[in-house]
Amino acid sequence: MFEHLEAALAAKDAVAFDSVFTDDVVFINPAGVVFLNWDELHAYHVSAMRNGPDARAHYAILAVRFLAGGHAIVNVEQTLRTSDFSVTNRGTWVFTERDHSWWVGSVHNTNVAGTTG
Repeated sequence: MFEHLEAALAAKDAVAFDSVFTDDVVFINPAGVVFLNWDELHAYHVSAMRNGPDARAHYAILAVRFLAGGHAIVNVEQTLRTSDFSVTNRGTWVFTERDHSWWVGSVHNTNVAGTTG
């Protein structure tokens, strides 16, 4: 899934990027802004991809914990690079399995101090 997100961001394709999130996703970006559903998150990503510089992301999985009932918690480190800056954040992603596919229902990101440059 994270390779899919990397490719979608590089293509500036917000529809593809957001295709992994549930309708009722709760997403907190590294600046602390809270998006309470897919529509809010998608509007944010459309604007950011349309108005922002070309960006590349790399996700590194730090830990995966599978929970009962088809759920998983995944801790991720993401580095985002543009021609002007680079920043790293760490996130906790909550996945749920539906219809033999994994979906993201919640994400909480925080910037890593000292990595903006």
